[in-house]
Amino acid sequence: MNSGETVKNTQIQTQAFIYLGPSSMSLIVTEIHDGDVRVIDFLTQPVPLARDVFRNGRISRSTMDRCAQVMGDYMAILREYGSGTDLSTHFVMSNIISEAGNVDVFINRMHVAHGLRGRLIDDGKMTRLIYVKVQETLLHYPNFQKKNTMIVHVGPGNTRILLFEKGRITRYSSHRLGVHRTGEAIGEEDFGDDPAELAVMREHIRGQIDQIRVDYAFVKDLASIILIGEEVQRLRNLFKPGREGRVNVEMFTKVAEKMVRMTTEQRMLAYDADFATVDALLPALIINQSIVRALAPREVIVPTSSYDQEFILSLIRAEQNPGDLEGEVLHFAGILADRYMADKDHRMHVARLCDSLFVDLQDLHRLTEHDRLLLQVAAILHEVGTYISPRHHNKHSQYIILNSEIFGLSRDDVEIVALLARYHRRETPSKSEVLYADLDQTDRMRVSKMAAILRVADALERGHALRVKGVEARLRGRNLELLLKDVRDTTVEEMALRIKGDLFSDIFGCDIVLVPDRR
Repeated sequence: MNSGETVKNTQIQTQAFIYLGPSSMSLIVTEIHDGDVRVIDFLTQPVPLARDVFRNGRISRSTMDRCAQVMGDYMAILREYGSGTDLSTHFVMSNIISEAGNVDVFINRMHVAHGLRGRLIDDGKMTRLIYVKVQETLLHYPNFQKKNTMIVHVGPGNTRILLFEKGRITRYSSHRLGVHRTGEAIGEEDFGDDPAELAVMREHIRGQIDQIRVDYAFVKDLASIILIGEEVQRLRNLFKPGREGRVNVEMFTKVAEKMVRMTTEQRMLAYDADFATVDALLPALIINQSIVRALAPREVIVPTSSYDQEFILSLIRAEQNPGDLEGEVLHFAGILADRYMADKDHRMHVARLCDSLFVDLQDLHRLTEHDRLLLQVAAILHEVGTYISPRHHNKHSQYIILNSEIFGLSRDDVEIVALLARYHRRETPSKSEVLYADLDQTDRMRVSKMAAILRVADALERGHALRVKGVEARLRGRNLELLLKDVRDTTVEEMALRIKGDLFSDIFGCDIVLVPDRR
């Protein structure tokens, strides 16, 4: 070795993820080295979780027992991996579990049995996982960066649709239309003959399909739809895919008609699947086919992959790079603001001022990086309510945000953004607002802190004139000094802060002093 050479000391990290999905519990053991993830073991066992949730609204005792048994088997395997190595183990659960009336009992049962605290994948995390998977899928289709491409993910309880125009997300929607939700809703029917089952299923989903058609009627030139999901990718080869996975959508009907003529046992043998998975195949076919027919793309593509394993790998990659999605979240918030004609220069300037204040005052507010993202989204959307009326536009903004999908954010996140928009002027956070009152004390304080920062930033941009080019914040005793860049006369901003600075002073216990730029 030459004297000038150095040896890079890299560490291999061994991680285990146990994922409780809608119809199976899986274990994946990986080695992570310099950001690369290598699978060293993957196991999966069926569990009838989705059947319980969507049929009865609760997780049965027998399913709890089954999950505890499978978890015990996996933990025994991990004890062998853990000897002589530093193994970290994570337990994550599908977001459909949150719809079970006894979700807390179930989570506690798993914790008592094996000592692992499970984390539910909320809507925002689920969107992040789909986004990671989509990005990996699109790497195989570089030409799609120049086309209008739609990604359709039909999941166990919901269908998520992402529209990409020239490589950027321009529309996102989530619909209560899923393979297990649909299958269990009509599973008790006595059809009598094969065509009846298909007809009832199509009628059951028709309302949601009509809504999807309306939501995306503005897309005039849809080049491709890429279908992802456990069931549709499992059946991929039956569609006789052509180059790059292109399929003829009429093959869906042929496969479905063949499927309904089989018994459950015959389907399990024909499709090499357990009972819970087989139950979801027919609804998946019909939902995917109906969406494709409603949106009429020029081509349909079903990518090849091992969905279960790839999904959990997406979860691991998302955990490693939690900031990857932030740019798309802000981009999508801007699209939503454009839809309601919010002043672009004003909203973006307020967002920049918020971010400067957030960074400079980190030791004071002690909020998280995720809170930083929510604050920026709120700054972008705080005036969308003027689309309805300038009068009480903060309340109109709250209404619009609550009734919108914001890509990459969970429902809890959206509610916090809506509250920040409401409290960006005049009103102070109060338990008289039901949404605020329903938060626990920690989250109420988060909202109050972020609303206080948003109000200060909005006051500095009160006239929509972009007077304040930037702001630097520093604490001096009980005073918060704000140096306003390129502003030599702060009279306008001082008047605005008399109205909007009170919340900041109350929350943080300091007075705001504006410092003009003397350079």
